[in-house]
Amino acid sequence: MHFLKDPHDSVFFGCILLGLIVLIGGVSVYLRQFFKLRKNEISLFRQTRRSFLILLGLITSFLAGYSVVLLGTALHYEIDFNSVFSPILLLGALFVLATAYLTNRMFEKLLRSRESLKKQAYQDFMTKLPNRRMITEEIRVALESRKKNPDFQYSVIFIDLLNFKRVNDSFGHNIGDRILIQTSHRLLKTVELSGAVSRLGGDDFVILLRNLSPVESVRMLKKIRSSLSSYYEIDGTQFTLDASYGLYLATHDVSPREAINRANVAMRRSKQRGKNKFSVYTKSMSSSAYDALKFESDFKAALLLGQFELVFQPQFDIQGQTTLSGFEALVRWVHPERGIISPAEFIPMAEETGLIVSLDLHVLNKACAIWSECLKKSGGCRDLHISVNLSAKHITEPSLIKNVTDAISKYGIPPETLCLELTESAFVVDPAFAASRLKALNELGVHCSIDDFGTGYSSLAYLSRFPTQSLKIDRSFIRDIDDGPENIKLVELIIDLAHVLGMKAVAEGVETIRQLENLKELGCDTVQGFYLGRPMPSHEAGKLMKAHKSVSGPEE
Repeated sequence: MHFLKDPHDSVFFGCILLGLIVLIGGVSVYLRQFFKLRKNEISLFRQTRRSFLILLGLITSFLAGYSVVLLGTALHYEIDFNSVFSPILLLGALFVLATAYLTNRMFEKLLRSRESLKKQAYQDFMTKLPNRRMITEEIRVALESRKKNPDFQYSVIFIDLLNFKRVNDSFGHNIGDRILIQTSHRLLKTVELSGAVSRLGGDDFVILLRNLSPVESVRMLKKIRSSLSSYYEIDGTQFTLDASYGLYLATHDVSPREAINRANVAMRRSKQRGKNKFSVYTKSMSSSAYDALKFESDFKAALLLGQFELVFQPQFDIQGQTTLSGFEALVRWVHPERGIISPAEFIPMAEETGLIVSLDLHVLNKACAIWSECLKKSGGCRDLHISVNLSAKHITEPSLIKNVTDAISKYGIPPETLCLELTESAFVVDPAFAASRLKALNELGVHCSIDDFGTGYSSLAYLSRFPTQSLKIDRSFIRDIDDGPENIKLVELIIDLAHVLGMKAVAEGVETIRQLENLKELGCDTVQGFYLGRPMPSHEAGKLMKAHKSVSGPEE
């Protein structure tokens, strides 16, 4: 047996004391980390609790052994080296083994976490498809392959699901998510090993096709279109989705981002041509796309900066005495550089870029706010109305009824004084749906009018089902009314049709006294045009309302 004979050995005592201090420091660090995790990271605490307890137990055993040696030395006991240090050495070996095992487990967890984070960084969470970052990297690899081998060909397809938002808003995000998952499965099944399918976000998908000729790429795109055009069935309900497709054939070396952008530009061109169309990118599209993007940027800035101003054109009832009946709110874009931009220029662009609904909402709220002030200043005039134009696209928006309700409530205008004008094209695509929307607006007390009648090819069979209160004859008919009896007869037929359907006949674009007299003789109820009143700012409209009030007298 080995005994330590010189308990006063300062080197030995110092080493033992230093070891004890190190162990106490280690215990305090582990305990502090243990309680910190328990307080702030409960899930991580549960995962590492056992490891912490094992390490703390081993360190505590070390601490006990060192304390025994230190105490024995301080009290001048003869220490049996075998009986004391053998267990300490055994504990040391166990500690090293446990530390190695737990460290290995920790590294495995870190690697799994890193792999999970990597998947999240490169994979769409819902569909498990590669995301924008991953498909960009795939296109970069394809680009490098093309540089090494000029015979290598690749192309990029951009897909936008057109009516997905409507399904999402109508049936809920759960159904929308399941449709996106089904879409990803169809794309994967169609493309197979020919390329990579990715989801950029929302309802946009990008596909990279490898080693396919231009003809084969177009053929593949047609297969994809056919796959997505079939019914989606979820919980017994069938859905159909329309889409627009853009194809970029990589004939030049461009960056991955530019390749995706060019496919997107082609897709936007397809969207302008109609549903379920595809376009192949050409250079001429870029300049048009730049113009559209510039317009979109200026348009959004104009909405934020209040560059859209309203003017009000008076409307007059002409049967009997000519009297003021209301106003139509017309929008003007006062551009800081280009001056006043005509609606004929920016309305079509707003419709193409999808910004028309935002403009509609802006005009509706601003018109209601101004109308509310005019009613207060004129002392009532509830027999007058304000007409506001809505785009054909707005009729399909799920938020339409809410937007109108909110505007009426916010500005406190009588709903019966608000008239919403919708062009015939709003009723052509889905007349039954449009009729249900008009009925909901009528239930709010709002009046509805069919604008530009005679230019939209609407069905007369459906026209009788539309709950509208007036029919507005397009100005082209009024302009030609003096050119011959056949033109007069045509306008008379439209006026008679409106009356048969229980609507008022309204004529726009009246610019001469002859036109006014003809319309009065034909039985037209209401007119507007430069002859009786040009569009005017709100303060002049207010003066006209006050004059009408003084002539018509107090309301009952």
